[in-house]
Amino acid sequence: MPKLSHEVIEEKKGRIEEAAKQLFIKQGFHATSMRDIAARTGASLGNLYNYYCTKEEILESIIGKYQKVIDARLRAIFDEIEEPFEPESMTNFGRLVKEMVNDHHDFWLLMYIDVLEFENRHFRKMFEGLAQNLRRRFSGYFAELRRREALYDGIDPAVGFTAVYMQFFNYFLVEKLFGGNRHFGITDDQVIVKLTEIFRRGILKPDSKQLKAARRGRARQSRSRSQKKAD
Repeated sequence: MPKLSHEVIEEKKGRIEEAAKQLFIKQGFHATSMRDIAARTGASLGNLYNYYCTKEEILESIIGKYQKVIDARLRAIFDEIEEPFEPESMTNFGRLVKEMVNDHHDFWLLMYIDVLEFENRHFRKMFEGLAQNLRRRFSGYFAELRRREALYDGIDPAVGFTAVYMQFFNYFLVEKLFGGNRHFGITDDQVIVKLTEIFRRGILKPDSKQLKAARRGRARQSRSRSQKKAD
């Protein structure tokens, strides 16, 4: 093969990856052959092997490039949010997550292909250490919440905000990929507002009777533990 410039090589690899991506999404990874990809690209099978040894190598390259885009998008989203549990910040966060999901439709389709055909081998790192990353990003804000005693006892705000992110992400993923068609029965904007209210206030109202019952329950548990120690 004549020596090609880096730009030409990358352009050819880009065409191969685009053809492969379309086939993977349409018929699955294992049902797609290198010959299929070559035909879709308009190249010979031998020429295709000059750029990629296997179709999994093509998939990994596609995912790697998408992952850089998504990582940058997430960093930009988290950088835009300073006080994630404040109502305005949380609703804005929900809208930003919606935009991210809608703007990268093919990436999420590939993620489900990876889950089904590779047991999430390629996408696993996307969710690893998420709570820890958010703990570092919002450490100052979370510390301030603790200083003000604004958190319920035992609540880890990093875990809480991870739950917020995953709920918004999963909601819009279902809407975008599975034709959810307002699967909460309300508009997207209403979902964002309602989820924000739930995450900030909870579902059950802590009235005086519930609080008293909870205190009595804790007192009984404490007496029971004391009695066991005495025995």
